[in-house]
Amino acid sequence: MRFAVEIWLWLVPLIPLLWLLLRHTDQRAKRRLGALLGPVASRHVEGDNPRLRAWRRFFVLGGFFWLLLALARPQWGASEVTVTQQGSDIVVALDISNSMLAEDVPPNRMERAKAELGSFLGRLEDSRIGLVFFAGSAFVQCPLTLDYGTADIFLKMAGPDMLSEQGTAIGAALETSRELLAKGREGEAGGSFQAVLLVTDGEDLEGAWEKEAKALLADGVRLIPVGVGEESGGLIPVFDNRGRPAGFMKDEQDNVVMTRLDLAALNEMANISGGSPFRIGVDGLAGDRLFAELKRLGRRDLEERRISAFQERYLIPLLLAMVCFALPLVLGPRQGKRTGRAARTGLTGAACFLAVTCLGLPGIAGPIPAGSREMAAGMDKYRQGAFEEALGEFESALVQAPDNPLISLAVGEALYQLERYPEAANEFERALQLADDQKVQSEALYNAGTAYLAAGDPAKAAEALRRSLALDPAQDDALFNLEVALRRQEQQEQEQQDQEEQDQEEQDQEEQDQEEQDQDQQNQEEQDQDQQDQDQQDQEQQDQDQQDQEQQDQDQQNQEEQDQEQQDQEQQDQDQQEQEQQDQEQQEQEQQEQETDPADEQTEELSQEQALQILQALDRDEEELKRSVQKRLKGGRPQSGKKW
Repeated sequence: MRFAVEIWLWLVPLIPLLWLLLRHTDQRAKRRLGALLGPVASRHVEGDNPRLRAWRRFFVLGGFFWLLLALARPQWGASEVTVTQQGSDIVVALDISNSMLAEDVPPNRMERAKAELGSFLGRLEDSRIGLVFFAGSAFVQCPLTLDYGTADIFLKMAGPDMLSEQGTAIGAALETSRELLAKGREGEAGGSFQAVLLVTDGEDLEGAWEKEAKALLADGVRLIPVGVGEESGGLIPVFDNRGRPAGFMKDEQDNVVMTRLDLAALNEMANISGGSPFRIGVDGLAGDRLFAELKRLGRRDLEERRISAFQERYLIPLLLAMVCFALPLVLGPRQGKRTGRAARTGLTGAACFLAVTCLGLPGIAGPIPAGSREMAAGMDKYRQGAFEEALGEFESALVQAPDNPLISLAVGEALYQLERYPEAANEFERALQLADDQKVQSEALYNAGTAYLAAGDPAKAAEALRRSLALDPAQDDALFNLEVALRRQEQQEQEQQDQEEQDQEEQDQEEQDQEEQDQDQQNQEEQDQDQQDQDQQDQEQQDQDQQDQEQQDQDQQNQEEQDQEQQDQEQQDQDQQEQEQQDQEQQEQEQQEQETDPADEQTEELSQEQALQILQALDRDEEELKRSVQKRLKGGRPQSGKKW
C-alpha cells in the first residue's frame, strides 16, 4: 500500500492532542459548574450522560482520523498498462563559466540558475530533457532522457571546475545542442517539436553565435534565451584551496573584473528565433509563460512503456469517516429537544461530511501548493533563529512560486532579520505589487515602511506607513512607527540643514582663508618684486661703480703712462743734451789733442785707451737704455736711476 498525498498523514498526531484538549475543557467546565451550584451540580444538567458523551467524542475523533486517511489517498493493487508517451525534446544549455559565480543575484548566478532549472524539471512532463554545459567549449552532460531525476542530479553537479577552458562560447553551446537534437530526431526532416533553453549571462567572449542561431532556425528548432544576472553587473569572487573567499577575479592588468548581463545579445537571439528572452529573477522558469512557449512546439511519439497503475482506495476510509460522523447523531439524548451542544455536534458532522465528499476527490485532494514544503521548512528555521537557512528555503519556495506574495513577504522578513534592510524593502515592494488582497497589501506596506525606517530612510518609511494605514487604519504599530519616522525625518532634515549651514560656513571660511592666502601671496610677490628691483638696482649701481672705478683706474694708468712718457721724453732730451755736450767736449778734446805736441806719444796712447773705455761705456749705456725703454713700454719702471 502507498499514499499519493502523504502530507495529510502529518496531521494524524493532532487527533490525540485534540482529545486531551477536550478532556481538559470538560474538567474546567465541571469545576466552574461545581463552584456555581455546589456538589450536586451534575443533577441539574438535563440530558447529560457522561458515557454517551465519551462515545460521541470517540466517533467524532475517529471520523477525523479516517477523513485524514482518505485525503492521503491510499492506493494498492497495482496493474501494468502500456502507454505511449508523447512530448517534445528540450536541451538545456547552461553556462558554467567563472562569470556565473557573480553575486548580483542571490546567492549567485550559478546557484540561482540551478534552482530555477530544478523547479522547471519538477513541473516538466512528457518531454525528453538533455543537458549541455559550456564555458570556453561545450560538451554533452546528459543525453535526451525521460528520467528527470537523473537529469536533476547532473544539473546539481554543474560548476566552473568542470571545464578548464574558461570563456563564454555561446556558438559552441548552440552547435553541440543542435547536434544532440539532430540525433534525437531519428531521421525526421524537421525539428519543430524541439527547443534549446540557453541559460547564460550573455557575455559571448568567443563570438560566432549568430551563425549557429540561424542554423537552429533552419532546422526548425526554437531558441529560448534565458538571462542570468543584472545589467548593473557584479564582481566574480575567487576562492582558495579550502573554499574560503580570497578576493575578486582580476584581469592581466590587475584590474578587478566586472561582469554584466548582455541583455542586447539575448534580445537579438530571441528576435532570430521569433520570440522574447526570459530573465531569471524576473520571469520564473517554472511559470506559465515558459510552458506556454513550450506547448507551441508540438508533440510526437517518444516511446512506449509499461507502467504500474495503482488503484485508488480512498473510498474505504471515506465511508468509515461518514459512519463515524453519523453515529453521534444516533447516540444523542432521547428525551426532549437536542441541546445546543448536540446540535452543534450534528452540524459539525454534516460539515465534515461535505468536506470529505469534496476533498476526497483525487483531482481536488491531490495538488499541493508550489513551494509549501520549502515554506514549512523555512518557517521552522525562522522560529529557531536560523535566519540565513530560512532565507535559503524561502528563496527556493519563491523560485517555485514567483507570483505568491506571501512567499515574498517571508523572504523580506528573513532579509530584515539579517539586517539587509534595502533588500528586504525591495522584496516587500514586490509582494505589494503581486498581492490582490487588501490585508496582504497593508502588511506589505507596513513591513516595507519598517524596513525603510531601519535602513535610515524615514521619508520612504513615512510614505509606506501612511499607505498602510489608509488600507487598514486599526494598526497601532503602524501609527507608532509613523510617528517615529516623522520625528526621524524632521531630525534628518534639521541635521541636513545644519550640515548645509556648516558646509556653507566652512566654504565661506575656506573662501576667506583663500582670499587671505591670495592677498598674502600677492603681498609676498610684491615684496619679492621690490626686493628683486632693489637687488637689480644695487647690482646696476655696483656695476656702474665698478665700471667707474675701472674707468678711473684706466684714466689713472693712462695718466701715469703719459707722465712716464713725458718723463722718458725729458730724460731722452736730457740724455741727448748730455750726449751732445759730451760729444762737444770730446770734439773739443780731440781738437785740443790735435793741437798738442805730437812728440808726446805717451799722452796720445792714454787718450786712445781712454777713448776706448768711453766707447765701451757708451755701448753699455745704450744697451741699458734699450732695456729700460722696453720695460717701460711693458708698464715697468727702470731699475737704474742713471740720468742719460
